[in-house]
Amino acid sequence: MTWLVVVLGVLVPIVPLLYASVRDRPVYEAGGVFTLSPYRQLFADPAFWQSVRNTLEFATLCTVFAVGLGAGAAIACARTDILGRRLWSKLLLAPLLLPPLGVILGWNALYGPGGYATNFITHTLRIPLNLTSVPGMSALGSVVGMPVAFLTCQAALANVDSSLEDAARSAGARPLRVITLIVVPMMRPALLNAALLIFTLSVESLGIALILGSPAGNDFVASYLYNTWSSSSTIDPGAVSAGAMLLLLAAVGLLLLRRALLGSEARFVSVTGRGRGLHTPIELGRPRRVILGALVAAYFAVTTLAPILALALQSSVSVLTPLIAPWHLWTAANWNQIGRPEFTGPIRNSLEIAAVGAVVTTAVVALATTVAHRSSFPLRKSLQFIMLFPRAMPGIIVGIGFFWTFVLFNPPGNMLRNSIWGIALALSIRSLTLAYLVLYPALAAVSSSLDDAARSAGASWWTTMTRIVLPILRPALLASFILLFVSILNDYDPALFLVSPGNEIMGVTMINSLKQGSTGPAAAMAMVQVAATIVAIAVGSRLFRTTTRRTHA
Repeated sequence: MTWLVVVLGVLVPIVPLLYASVRDRPVYEAGGVFTLSPYRQLFADPAFWQSVRNTLEFATLCTVFAVGLGAGAAIACARTDILGRRLWSKLLLAPLLLPPLGVILGWNALYGPGGYATNFITHTLRIPLNLTSVPGMSALGSVVGMPVAFLTCQAALANVDSSLEDAARSAGARPLRVITLIVVPMMRPALLNAALLIFTLSVESLGIALILGSPAGNDFVASYLYNTWSSSSTIDPGAVSAGAMLLLLAAVGLLLLRRALLGSEARFVSVTGRGRGLHTPIELGRPRRVILGALVAAYFAVTTLAPILALALQSSVSVLTPLIAPWHLWTAANWNQIGRPEFTGPIRNSLEIAAVGAVVTTAVVALATTVAHRSSFPLRKSLQFIMLFPRAMPGIIVGIGFFWTFVLFNPPGNMLRNSIWGIALALSIRSLTLAYLVLYPALAAVSSSLDDAARSAGASWWTTMTRIVLPILRPALLASFILLFVSILNDYDPALFLVSPGNEIMGVTMINSLKQGSTGPAAAMAMVQVAATIVAIAVGSRLFRTTTRRTHA
């Protein structure tokens, strides 16, 4: 039953999407024939090919700079005695945890056209800055993607024995030479992994282009498809489903390429059965240690802290401009609007969807993980791939796929489409992989001898899993809930195609407010989302530490 639920939830939305992409009319209309005309229509549109070029340029620039920044920061924090390295190891992850729309709006308020710091940067510092151009959007994309490279490289360095570096230092090699000749080559699999993952995430990016690029005529593929959908006279132009299928194939192809290339990187191994060994940090000397720490602090301030402060400022003024001091424009009007039903409803819906979705998804994935790795079910191995697949699906694909699923399979499609639970289902499926990535390593650390002992005492598989194995995983289950709550709370891509009046969520409401020119209320709602995320992470971290202590007591 668990296998069937997971497989249907992940794969069923793809079938209606494929079907819609090869029909000559929307599938809800009677008649129609199979045809490739939607693809021909898509390929005949010059705007589509321009969006492809923009997407490839954006993804390439994001990958290069994000991997460079992430790898450099990982080496500094994991292999040197840089000042404040433990603090930076946590703070540099902020762009990955903060709401994407909040980060985008903060950057736009600070560095966008008419931004608070734009005039100073372009005229005083004489640095060309155009955040709505593809290179400008790539700067923001690099900051968002940098934590992915940082985490990947830091994890790789944690598993690499530092004895090779110690030997080089004892032979008189300088710190920079040790890093370039020993540390970086050992990181090649991690660098490749991060590069392909960031490139894939950049290809499917929607929010950056939708808020910054589209108004300036710089669409990506995802924003091109969304704008075509939302501006069409029909519910779904065939070209949108065709473009969505191509985007899905591109994302899946990139992940398969990543898997194939990483499989051939086993030669970069320094951890053997003898253990990891100790990690002795490279001593930079006091001046370099302080300077490097100051550079990391400046990077964090410019890319994360300042934009969030600008977002908070924008939510509290009638207009944010460097020409007038903000205290002359102070207003509570934006926050007063947040108290109106059109804003309180989406906030309540988002919190409800995130809480219920996190609980249900954690429970389903926990059972599916035990079936995949601790059972004799014949199809168990297929679950391992299926639970990783949702992160290969761009949010726009999930949204369109579920839209057509609800239209074609009715009931219960109509009921789900007209309630928040259809959105909850789509967002939960999209975040399912995160729960698996948390729970599988924790399950692998639990010895299978416990299963054998329980079975020898006459316990069934279900009793063994629910009474013995899953209780041991309480810290991982809590971590999964926290991660899913934050992810579902801040996600919005699929919901753009599923919302109906009265069932909006925060992300969709912010985008609609921006379209109407209501920047202040959108910034205020973004700050609510940022605050909810910070509170959830803080409370969750405290509960996680408490649960971990009790489990190991």
